[in-house]
Amino acid sequence: MTADYASRPRTSGLPLDRVQAAAVWLMMMSSFFVRIEPAPVDLMFALAMTVFLVGGGLSVTVVALPLIVLLTLYNFGGFMSFLTVMGEPKTGMFVITSCYMAVSAVFFCFYVQTDTERRFAVFKNGYIIGAVIASVIGLVGYFNIGGTGAYLSPIFRAQGTFKDPNVLSTYLVLPALLLTQDVMLGTTRHRFWRYIGLMIVLACLFLAFSRGAWMNFMLAVTMTVILTFTLTPSQKLRTRIILLAAGGIVMLGISLAGLLSIDVVAAAFEDRATLAKDYDSGEFGRFGNQLNAIPMLLERPFGFGPLQFGQIFGLDPHNVYLNAFGSYGWLGGISYMLLILGTIIVGFKGVLIRTPWQGQTIALFCAFFATALQGVQIDTDHWRHFYWMLGLVWGFYAASAAWSVRQQRLPRPQP
Repeated sequence: MTADYASRPRTSGLPLDRVQAAAVWLMMMSSFFVRIEPAPVDLMFALAMTVFLVGGGLSVTVVALPLIVLLTLYNFGGFMSFLTVMGEPKTGMFVITSCYMAVSAVFFCFYVQTDTERRFAVFKNGYIIGAVIASVIGLVGYFNIGGTGAYLSPIFRAQGTFKDPNVLSTYLVLPALLLTQDVMLGTTRHRFWRYIGLMIVLACLFLAFSRGAWMNFMLAVTMTVILTFTLTPSQKLRTRIILLAAGGIVMLGISLAGLLSIDVVAAAFEDRATLAKDYDSGEFGRFGNQLNAIPMLLERPFGFGPLQFGQIFGLDPHNVYLNAFGSYGWLGGISYMLLILGTIIVGFKGVLIRTPWQGQTIALFCAFFATALQGVQIDTDHWRHFYWMLGLVWGFYAASAAWSVRQQRLPRPQP
């Protein structure tokens, strides 16, 4: 796509689309620091929203209507549930945060429907840089460089500028997957830095010692390799994928062996590799609480109310689907289930449409699917990166569907 910058609206002497791109890039780059609320990424999101609302550039299509309706119903259910516990600490902010997350998903859905490749490249570049910065800080803290471990790694897991190592590690999954895909596809631009960035991000993802994030990434990367191998028409790329997969497994084994040769890392890995911890089992453990909550929720159309699950059972639900019914009531829970199912369906349909951005569609779908599945093991409800992926999957499907229609309308060459 060519760009006639001279003919485009200008802001402070710059073409408007460059100002908009800078706002989105700054938002994603600043996402490495979320220790405070609102985080810098939230302020940058407000800036990006303002620039787009004032200057235009967001495409609203009927394809996104199910996303908007289901997110609205989900949050309306949360508001009704909130009314039953209004006055309880932090419940009001819970509702506001949920609405903010929904707005961010809709924004990114509209954002990538126009000029899809270029706009996603801006998102991707900013996100990867933010992920590398977060990873470097996480590694510095984990290895206690400069005495930073007490603040950046308080529970001896890579945490850095995030409140929770589980959130940091899942935040890293999509950037790691995109970098892996660049290696797989043989992207030549900045190849050396892509390899370095990938190694840094993967090291931090591993040292965060999140069992869910490990499984998330392994599932996402496996799906990406399989779908790319299956859908590409290039035999050369298929051969490259096979060779890189074999080489990648060997390199991963060597890297893990090197990390596990460090006593403190080996001890932490042995502890975290256990599938069921003490707090998971038993009648009042994580899984026991989940089972105990189900019959109670069947009697409460408005759920327990936001943040009340932990008050009742002493532990958070650690299951986003159970939390949807607990914090958003029956309306919210059903809407959320339909939202996830609908996103998986449109995401997979988008993967099958041959477009110039099919590779990015595959990576987004696989990362979203793996994170949605991880929701069975942890509450992903207020993860910013989950809502970014949610909106992007719908936006890519809308763009791909429109591309397919345009291609069908092109005149066919006469024999």
